Parts: sequence; C-alpha cells; structure tokens
Amino acid sequence: MVRTMMRGAGLLVAVVAVGALGLLAFQPGGPLGALLDASDSGTTVAPSVQSDAAGTAPGGVPPRPSDAVAMTVEHVHDGDTLFLRTDRPNALVPSTDAVKVRLIGIDTPEVGDGAECYGDEATLALRTLVPDGSTVWITADREPTDRFGRSLFYLWSDDGRFVNFELVEGGAAESLVIPPNDAYYPLLRAAEDAATAAGSGRWGAC
Repeated sequence: MVRTMMRGAGLLVAVVAVGALGLLAFQPGGPLGALLDASDSGTTVAPSVQSDAAGTAPGGVPPRPSDAVAMTVEHVHDGDTLFLRTDRPNALVPSTDAVKVRLIGIDTPEVGDGAECYGDEATLALRTLVPDGSTVWITADREPTDRFGRSLFYLWSDDGRFVNFELVEGGAAESLVIPPNDAYYPLLRAAEDAATAAGSGRWGAC
C-alpha cells in the first residue's frame, strides 16, 4: 500500500511538472509563444511604402498608392529631374511654388555641358510619360529631400503608370539606391537586369 501511494505521488508530481512546462512554453515570452508570435508577425506590420513595395507580386508593378498627392508638371529638366507645382499645399509640398523633384531609385545619363550617351533620349522618355501640364501623383520615402534641397519622390502618371519603374524597364535609366530611400529598389534593380539582358534603351545604344 505504501508503494502504491509513492507511485501515485510520483505520478502527480510528473503531471504537475508537465503542466507547468506547458504553461511556460505558451506564455508570450516562452519558446512556443515566440514561435507563434513570429508566425503571426505579418499581420502586425504598419502600412508604409516599404510594406506596399514588399507586398507586390514578383515582377509586378505597384499601383498608385491611395495616399499619393496630385501635382502638375511644370517642366521636365532631364530623365530623372523635373519641376512640379500644386495649387493645394500639403504635407509633402507645403507651398504653391514650383519644386524641383529628383526621382527616387533611378539615375539617367546627363544632358547639357556634360552630356552622356542616351541623355536626350532619357529626357524624351520622361517627357513622353509625363508631358508638361499633365497631372502626376507623388509619394515620398523616408527622406523627402536631398542635400541639394531637391524633393525626392516616386511618381505615377495620371493613368497609373509607375514612372520610376517605366524609365528603368525601358532602358532609359538605371537603378540607384541611396539609403534609407530604398522601398522599391529590389523591383527597380530587377527591371534594370531585364533591360540590360534585352539590350533595351541605353543598354543597346551606348
């Protein structure tokens, strides 16, 4: 009888120990709790340009974001720089003065005194996508201006074309990353690789 009682006591201790371990494991800081938190982490990411870019399908082009701001094209300077104006000051453009905009994530050949091969063609490509007087839509990344005082934007045409991407895809521009503004860099780099392989634009002409 004593032996039976000892066995019963041992079994009870084992059951209690297993239960305690189970509770510990499923606590938020426990190993299983951490695993579950990691598996659910995708549902807690705050909306941002970064998450929008990551959410596009492989090779897919992101649509115009819902928070993009409408602007009017004053003048296209070259393949990656233009002047925009708004009649309604906003968080990205706080005045109605024309602002000089450098497109994020791309670089095109120079024009003017230091002209480079395909500079004029790249300028024409941007003017064709967004002619003077047309409406465009802008969004920023993490740093809205550069050290030269230019506004840094991603640009969508009024018909929904992602201009930064279109210029790279057509071979008018190459991809460029200057952290922390890198939300769409993987997409732009993939477009450059494809354009280079196909000999599109500057890659076949220069």
